[in-house]
Amino acid sequence: ATCTFSLAVDDSLEENGCLRYVPGSGLEKKLREHKPLSGSRDEGHALVLDVDESKGDVVELAICRQGSVTVHDEWVVHGSGGNRCEDRQRRTYVLAYRPREVVEAERRLGFTHSHNDEVNWDTFEEEKGKNEKEGN
Repeated sequence: ATCTFSLAVDDSLEENGCLRYVPGSGLEKKLREHKPLSGSRDEGHALVLDVDESKGDVVELAICRQGSVTVHDEWVVHGSGGNRCEDRQRRTYVLAYRPREVVEAERRLGFTHSHNDEVNWDTFEEEKGKNEKEGN
């Protein structure tokens, strides 16, 4: 079992990129393939996946006012859009629990759990001594 708890620090609306999800998508308990939005994981952190309306996928918005909470299972297809507002943030405090086997499955699909993971997401191998190579 997995669980992701998100607390809306600011209002989370469609305009500033609220959470989007596909109802019922978690029933299969199967992660869909994720692909880097910008070509490779080194070029950007964002991931995308296919949503297939012919198979019943319908994207819903999880609009949350400041102080609201969403809770979902990691198997649910979800993500957020970009913030199109120049004058508003969309800050969210997230706590997530995933057992090791889920983290390993997500990594096989290309999902990273930290911008600081020392893993090359194109080869899925650890980059030993990364900081020494970069002179840090």
